[in-house]
Amino acid sequence: MESRDLSAPAWSAFKSWLLKLPGVPISRLRLLTGGCPAEELPALAKELKRVRTDFKKRPNEVSAPADEGLRKDYAALGVPWSAWSEVASEVQRDLKRKRYARWTGVDALEFPEGPCTADLVTVVLFGGVEQARPHLMRRASLAAGSLEALWCQWLAGEPLESETLRAFAGAPEQLAEPLYTPGIEEVLPLFFVEPDTARAERALEVASAKLGSSRAQPLMDFLRSLLGLWRQDTSVEEVRARFDTSVATLSPSEVAQLSAPAYLYGRYIEALPPHVLLERVGSRLERIAVPARVADVQPVMEALAALEELTALGLGLRVEQRPGNVLLSAQEPEAGGGDEFL
Repeated sequence: MESRDLSAPAWSAFKSWLLKLPGVPISRLRLLTGGCPAEELPALAKELKRVRTDFKKRPNEVSAPADEGLRKDYAALGVPWSAWSEVASEVQRDLKRKRYARWTGVDALEFPEGPCTADLVTVVLFGGVEQARPHLMRRASLAAGSLEALWCQWLAGEPLESETLRAFAGAPEQLAEPLYTPGIEEVLPLFFVEPDTARAERALEVASAKLGSSRAQPLMDFLRSLLGLWRQDTSVEEVRARFDTSVATLSPSEVAQLSAPAYLYGRYIEALPPHVLLERVGSRLERIAVPARVADVQPVMEALAALEELTALGLGLRVEQRPGNVLLSAQEPEAGGGDEFL
């Protein structure tokens, strides 16, 4: 019996793209519900040819939140994805027409208190600190007493006392995921403002128990590397690499989470003005190489190729979902098929 073993994220990503295609009813019905009987394989093979043709011309555009599942599959597969290049172009276009310097007209009417903090961090990322600075200071005044205000002051170039940040963190045992911001990913780095190894380790333990194997893992890896740096068993190069990895996993909607890691990087790795630190991060994010077409995403095409090869045998096609993987085999599907999609 011929079979092919695929990772669950690869199969999930393939299904996500398949669902975007019109005019492939057999593929949708059979591949998403357990397999295809032998008598329907010729029709399935014709549809798979159409799927391949579509993938060759379909842009690999992944949007959030509509494609959040696909984005997570890409992350699990190590497939680069980023909307940062589009964000950078938009910000740079706005900077050229001095949108943030003037802040008049519709902007001022709709947002009389100025741009939100997330927008301001994004503007700083892509070289607009001069236009953003007055807005940052105004935002810091409006949000006085909050962690948001402290980061706005820091990005505007105001001195930031590490003791003030430390006070916001509280005790490690109190670390929780609130229903409001700042969230746990923004508070956790505050336990690393001072080289207090025991306190930082305890905060990581508490966060690990609460977050599990979440997307915050790259941030936690960066923070663990800082612990190693304090103990002198981790190199500066390793910390740099962990930092780069952690920021590369963030989407534009998570931009507010960049300030704390960047502050720690500047404190322990390379002392630079805040806007320079963020501009370096922005430059890296903008250059993330994203596959241009679906056909450039190797795991998706491997799933398609496996289907084509097994379909060509004419024996039937069975799709078996297993923990962590999917088994495709050239045999009749189980009676009744699956109901995973339905």
